[in-house]
Amino acid sequence: MTTKTKISFPIACLVLTLLISSCSSSTQTTTPEATAPAKGVSSDAQVNAILESSCYGCHSTGGSAPWYAAVSPTYLAANSARSALNFSDWQTYDPQKKAEELKSIEQSVSGGSMPPGDYTALDHSARLTDQQKQTLLTWASQSALPAH
Repeated sequence: MTTKTKISFPIACLVLTLLISSCSSSTQTTTPEATAPAKGVSSDAQVNAILESSCYGCHSTGGSAPWYAAVSPTYLAANSARSALNFSDWQTYDPQKKAEELKSIEQSVSGGSMPPGDYTALDHSARLTDQQKQTLLTWASQSALPAH
C-alpha cells in the first residue's frame, strides 16, 4: 500500500461516517406547528399547506431543508430570503406590507422564480404543481386587493 493510499483511506472513511451521521440526524422532519406562524398566513388551509411545504424552508424562521437540499445556492442564501419575506413574522406585517408581499409572491410564482429551480432540483417536495401554483396565485391576487 502506498503512502497516498494509506492517507486517502482514513479520510474517505471519515467523510463517509460524517455523511451517514448527517443522514440519520437530518431525517427528522419539522412539524408544521414548529415552522408555521401562530395564526397561519391564510384562512385557507390549502394555501397554508402549500406555503409550509414549498416556502417555509427558506422563508420562515423555523424552516429547514432536508440535508441534501441544504447545499443549494438558494438555500445557502436563506437568511437573505427570510429578511425579504419571513412567514414567521407575517402576523406582524401591516396591511400595506402584506399587500406588497402578496404582489411579490404573485409575480414570483407566476414568473416561475419561486420556488427556485436549484432548490427544487434537490428537494422535490418543494416543487409546485400547476394546481398549487394556481391556488397560490388566486390567493395572492385576491388577498392583495385593497379593502373598500
